[in-house]
Amino acid sequence: MHIIHVFLHVKADKIEAFKTLTLDNARNSRQEPGCVRFDILQQQDDPTRFEFVEIYKDASDLDYHKSTDHYARWSEGVGDLLEEPRSRNILTNVDPADEAF
Repeated sequence: MHIIHVFLHVKADKIEAFKTLTLDNARNSRQEPGCVRFDILQQQDDPTRFEFVEIYKDASDLDYHKSTDHYARWSEGVGDLLEEPRSRNILTNVDPADEAF
């Protein structure tokens, strides 16, 4: 599995615009053949902080994701909504084994 956690800090007055743009991307991403999961999380004690949990079967599935129209819309539109550049961690699952998916 190819697992990515993306961390985003959104401008306080841009939260709803960010959610609208992000929901379009996430809902379309979940339809991609290699996408196992795409979660959007909002921090409870600071609603300007978001995290994505994206899980793809293979790194090439992430490459495919980045080639889609919905990702392009999100990537082009999100820049002005963020307080700072996004950051990410790329992870490998330990348990459950990949074969479970």
